[in-house]
Amino acid sequence: MTDPWGISGPDFVVLYIALLGAVLLIRVVVSGVVSSRALRADAVTPGPPPTVYQLAFLAGGPDRAVDAAIAALVERGQLRVNSYKQVSQAGTRPAEPLEQAIFDSAQLKTTATLRAYGRRSAAMRALEEGLDQRGLLTSAAAKRQARTFGLLLQLAVLALGVVRLVNGISLGRPVGILVFLVIVAAVLAIVAAVRRSKTGARQPSAAGHRLLGQARAAASGPVPAGMLAGGVLLGGAAAAVALGGWGMYPDEELSAALAPPMTYGGGSSGSSGSSCSSGSSCSSSSCSSGSSCGSSCGGGGGCGG
Repeated sequence: MTDPWGISGPDFVVLYIALLGAVLLIRVVVSGVVSSRALRADAVTPGPPPTVYQLAFLAGGPDRAVDAAIAALVERGQLRVNSYKQVSQAGTRPAEPLEQAIFDSAQLKTTATLRAYGRRSAAMRALEEGLDQRGLLTSAAAKRQARTFGLLLQLAVLALGVVRLVNGISLGRPVGILVFLVIVAAVLAIVAAVRRSKTGARQPSAAGHRLLGQARAAASGPVPAGMLAGGVLLGGAAAAVALGGWGMYPDEELSAALAPPMTYGGGSSGSSGSSCSSGSSCSSSSCSSGSSCGSSCGGGGGCGG
């Protein structure tokens, strides 16, 4: 009996397994090469000094930028935190676009919910586009092209297996192992398609990492709050959170209240009193009503106000 395509069933199974493995290897190598080239890209367009929210995006993506905006608004008393770890409006509407988006969404919302709003906001898209245009982020187009190439290879292997499977069934040959392998190929193709549709968070380019390193070095140096160092305005809760996360917020109680679960590292306390200590935290009524709980409850005094 003549073997289909001149290849016996067992030999084709071995060949197909090798093809599946080869495609996976190629996808990993291509993705690594593209990521490495994008990271090394150093074509930076001159522009104004980065804002604290641009630095936050480089340091931790969109969520860090939202966190920095929340920190700034709480420090200035435009947002207030209650004992249920919910944030609400408490002052005038800010002028900065990202701060506006967060302020408008802050109606007894948690930090995690505000992050979701911020990621979808036009202000966040504009912030990311600004970084991209200056060459401070890796190329999303290159990553998408690499994943498209991997998906096409995966689909080609899947198509080959389906054609062989149909041919084997029509000839009455045993195809149990091939059915399993085709299912594996289909699952891998679905995974590749999902990965292509979700490029993930943009990473800093080499220039972005260099700029972020300069900002961190300047922030840790002997620079008075509010002074310019390395083109970055230093000082304040927003800068601390932008570069180091909620663990660097200057008030430990508010850091614990504002950081989503399992994302903060403690941070040094900026409190001087005990009215908002773990033993006598601000009550919901006092925080939400706007009354002060003492200067130890926030960077600007009064429960984050």
